[in-house]
Amino acid sequence: MTRVVEALKDIIKQELSGQLIIRDPLDNSISWEAYFGNGKLHFATSTLGQRERLIYLTRHHHPDFRLSDFAIGQSDYKFITHQWQSGKLSLQQVRQLAFTCTQEAFVHIMALGTAEMEFNLDAHLDVLILSTSVQQVITPVKQLIWQWQKIRPHITSPLVRVYLSNIDSLYKLLWQQLQSTKAIESYQSALTQNLCLYSTANQLNIDVQELSHMLLPLVRNRSAQISAYGQKQDEERPVIACIDDSQTVQNSVKLTLEAQGYEVISLLKPAQAMTKLIRTHPMLILMDISMPDINGYELCQLLRKSPSLKGVPILMLSSRDGLFDRLKAKMVGADDYMTKPFTPTELVNLVNKYVSQALVNA
Repeated sequence: MTRVVEALKDIIKQELSGQLIIRDPLDNSISWEAYFGNGKLHFATSTLGQRERLIYLTRHHHPDFRLSDFAIGQSDYKFITHQWQSGKLSLQQVRQLAFTCTQEAFVHIMALGTAEMEFNLDAHLDVLILSTSVQQVITPVKQLIWQWQKIRPHITSPLVRVYLSNIDSLYKLLWQQLQSTKAIESYQSALTQNLCLYSTANQLNIDVQELSHMLLPLVRNRSAQISAYGQKQDEERPVIACIDDSQTVQNSVKLTLEAQGYEVISLLKPAQAMTKLIRTHPMLILMDISMPDINGYELCQLLRKSPSLKGVPILMLSSRDGLFDRLKAKMVGADDYMTKPFTPTELVNLVNKYVSQALVNA
């Protein structure tokens, strides 16, 4: 693992452009990403829970902003830029919102201390609305970073879900502060929905750091349970199949999508994939093109001939980005095409898109 501060210094010193992905060492379901251009910071966000996080940040920091609905599968950055392009917000307001999202992300990035990181030189933002220094983002929130560093051993970030299992403990904790049964009942309601802390804080109209600090005694005595963002109770998880002979790609896809609440079936041997796919009937199939025994084009053709699998969307994964490869993928029945390397956000957005369509058509 590398110190986050040192990684940022290198990016600034070398004036790098690209995307920095930072993985939480205490919660492998959580990652943060920051985009840079010539050493300047353009945007930072989480790789999951973007909708809940942006709704909280907007209502808490910019309550006067009137935004359109956040569509399923839409990234927070595309949503923000769309507010300007559609005339909902001025360019100045959009920059304010992007800065707020970036600064709050850096509170949690800096609170990590050390982390596993990777830098993707090929990733960039299509529309540029913000260019600032890391120092300008971090300096005003140093105290908040320090507070989160103290909370992290028990509550890693506001992306975790919280569930209150001991109601009596909540009353004992809050009665002296609130002196109101009705107010405590509102906390009880919010804390028994298994929401992430951003959504819980939004319901209670409270700062998420203040809420996290308040919950610490309940978490320590196990009156409240903390779970990863992707672990939501009483819900059947959509199944995604990934056919790729690379264990590295499989691990990356599994880590990214399971954090979003999906169940991922990893298939390393394409020649044996058909039987497993028929048995599990996934909602979406991710498939590499260059594989041994049978390539992705051939396997896609076989799947399209299967009565039970012909309607399942297929997303082709390839390091080749030529027009010929994309056309060939379409010709054999693939629904979409994603070029490697792709970011966690790009993968999640595309998977969400096809899963949402499948749920509507079900």
